[in-house]
Amino acid sequence: MRKHRVLLVEDHALVAQGLRALLEQKYKVVAHVRDGDKVVRAVKQLRPDVLLLDLSLPNRNGMDLIPEIRNVSPRTRILVVTMHADQTLVKAAFGQGALGFVPKDCESSELHKAIEVVLKGRYYQSKRIPAQERHPDAGGPVLEAYWTLTPRQQEIVRGIAEGLSTEQIADRLGLSVHTVHFHRRGLRRALKIESEDGLARFAAMLQLGATESPP
Repeated sequence: MRKHRVLLVEDHALVAQGLRALLEQKYKVVAHVRDGDKVVRAVKQLRPDVLLLDLSLPNRNGMDLIPEIRNVSPRTRILVVTMHADQTLVKAAFGQGALGFVPKDCESSELHKAIEVVLKGRYYQSKRIPAQERHPDAGGPVLEAYWTLTPRQQEIVRGIAEGLSTEQIADRLGLSVHTVHFHRRGLRRALKIESEDGLARFAAMLQLGATESPP
């Protein structure tokens, strides 16, 4: 019986080693990718059945990568495995095309269950992620912070909220990719957000509020 092919996308070597040891009992781990810039190419070359995707990666945000992965390999099922157990991120990941979402501290049995569910083309969300209908920050401090940004920064945040990659945002706004990366760093400084993952969460929260005009 053919083993399903799994691609690991995880920048922490120790975590990846643990996942590989766990998964090789049942699946064929075809590769381990640490750098966000190399993910799409690896997917295109290897065509895995399942991709285990961390959201915090060097050079690229995992959330940005989901639609690109789906574009080059529609049959690849994407399971997000992250340290951020946040319902807002779950909603954003599913909206981008992921089928599963589990925290890194889940039990090994749940990880196996999640993989089996997404392989069937069904959604899986860990019960360890607290359910919430509305993020407590949406419409309040998040929107207040949004309106302190420059118009260009707001355009970039809206692009992130729509799930556009850095390259797609650059194309939409007529900017270079380097310039968009520069603005993203400026956004994190202005919003006091430490990571690209946090910036993606901020953008996802905006989708739960209105950004048509200042409050």
